[in-house]
Parts: sequence; C-alpha cells; structure tokens
Amino acid sequence: MTLLRSTDARALSGLRQVHLLRDLPDEIVSEVGQICQFKLFRSRQIVMSRDERDRDCYLILSGKVRVVALSPSGKEVSFRDAGPGELIGEMSAIDRLPRSATVVAVQDALLARMSPDDLLALLRRHWDVNERMLRHLAGAARGLTERVYELSALNVSQRLCAELLRLSHASAASPKAQRCLLDPTPSHSELAGRISCTREQVTRELGDLRRARVIECSTRGRVVVDLLRLADRVDVPTSSPTAPCEATKRSVAPRTSVESM
Repeated sequence: MTLLRSTDARALSGLRQVHLLRDLPDEIVSEVGQICQFKLFRSRQIVMSRDERDRDCYLILSGKVRVVALSPSGKEVSFRDAGPGELIGEMSAIDRLPRSATVVAVQDALLARMSPDDLLALLRRHWDVNERMLRHLAGAARGLTERVYELSALNVSQRLCAELLRLSHASAASPKAQRCLLDPTPSHSELAGRISCTREQVTRELGDLRRARVIECSTRGRVVVDLLRLADRVDVPTSSPTAPCEATKRSVAPRTSVESM
C-alpha cells in the first residue's frame, strides 16, 4: 500500500469522476481532497476485512476491487466488483457497525479514504452530495431485493443468465447493443461465487447456452450473441420492477449491490 498526497494529479482527477462529486464545483472537490487520505493498493491486497471495526469509507479513483465473503467451509461468495467512480465502506461509515464483507483489490487500485465523521459532515454541508448518497443507497436496497428474489425464485440456469446480463451491461458498447463481448470474462469459479452454485454447474449451463447459440466463445472472451434471448431465459414476471429480463429489454440495466460494507 502506497500513500499519496492530496495534491497528486491522479488523486484530484480521480475525485472528479466519483459519482458523488461528478460535475460539482471545484471547491467541493478540493474540500474532499483535503479530508481524504489517498492510498494505492496493489492487486490482491486486502482493503478491508469482514467484521473488522474500521469505519472509514473509500472512494475508488482507479482500478478495481472485489467484495467477497468466506463461509466457514472456505467457500468464497462474490457479491460484486467495484471500479472507478464507485464507493465502498459507506454502510459502516454511516451506521458505525462492523464490516459485512471483505474487499480485495483485483487490480492496482487508487482509493480515497474518508473518516465517518468527515463523510457525515460532508453530507450535512452539501445537499447535492447528500442527495446522490440517498440515490446510491436506494439503488443498493433495490439490488438486494433483486438478489434475494433471484436466489429464492430462480434456478441455477436463470441466475447465470441474469448475471451474464449484468456483466453484459458493463461491457456493452451502447445501451441498445444486441451483441456484447465480455472482456475480461469471469472464470467459472467466479461466476459460481456470484450466483451461489458450484463451478461444475456453471460449466454445464454455459455449455447449454453455447449449444443453443445464445453465447459463443472466442479467444478474447465470451460473446453474448443475443441479449434479448438471454433475458428471455431468465423468465421472471414482467410485473417485477427489478426483473432482470425486463430491465435488460429496456436498457440492459446493471445491478447495484447492498454489500458495500
């Protein structure tokens, strides 16, 4: 882990891309820069651990981190990946409770660390930042509703299709794309951790999708051939406001996750 000064060009440029601060006046961004501690985490370094009592919030300026939890048997459950512009640790910063998950850097990641007191003071002083945080937390709650629904009502095949749709949104060239290249492609083990199944089940279901020509493999990654056909395989009720297939038919909507600690 490497510490950077608040005047570092990478730090200030990264802050301007954080969704809580994007397009806000320079004086607000500079204010945040003065209260943050900037840290560069190397790939595979642990940013925070489940149940630890640290309460700081982190703004991701560059790189990527993964939010995970380990079961007593050692099985890794992957909640989500978070990249530039996102934040992690905001739950503990707000409610002062222990971390609910572990966060590991999967790429070299530059993070801005903010104390709970500084975060709450920032939210009190600037309504624009407060409103964006409220929208972020509302999205996290919706994401949790969707995740519980999928784990309770969808089978492995449907959950895998729903996860591939979310990954497609992140990789798609445009919101209306019908075909998408997943690059980089998660491993079968990573996909299994995301949808709570085994690696063997993921391998089998991907084989079925490939034979049905819904996806195809290339040397660069896995290509989602027909996003609408993939969405149809999720087969969720059209009345559900967070239904993956309906969201995908409209805009290939991503899922936010409440597992932000």
